[in-house]
Amino acid sequence: MRRLIDFLPARLSRIVATLGLAAYLVGTLISLIQLSPDAFQRFGSLGVAASILFFTDRLLQIELRRQAAVERILHEFGLELEVMKEGVAPKDIPNEGYVTDYLNEELQFATLRDHAERINSRNIFLLTIATTQWGFGDIFLRWVIG
Repeated sequence: MRRLIDFLPARLSRIVATLGLAAYLVGTLISLIQLSPDAFQRFGSLGVAASILFFTDRLLQIELRRQAAVERILHEFGLELEVMKEGVAPKDIPNEGYVTDYLNEELQFATLRDHAERINSRNIFLLTIATTQWGFGDIFLRWVIG
């Protein structure tokens, strides 16, 4: 029970976003099958809410990863500075054996930026579709029905 109490708040936004997205997709599909313009329009609001929750949750996850990478680099700089304060010349500091590989960290930053761009693109797509559905879904579906 304690693990659930610790786990739930950290993942609550993702759980709610997933449930909201599922309700949005199922509700949109059912309203299309039933040809119900008013329900179709209303389910757009769930898509908007799910999109916002996914975006904030994913943005937080990316930011936490970025902060961890920056902290590793700062820790490594601190170690190297400490060694230089002790009188070791910078050229005598070994190239291997330290915790952080700077080139690897740069590669991880690039990967993190690419991941953020993909998430942002998907979120913009979902938000645009859901907002349009929410605002004009009834008009669109009535036009399609005839």
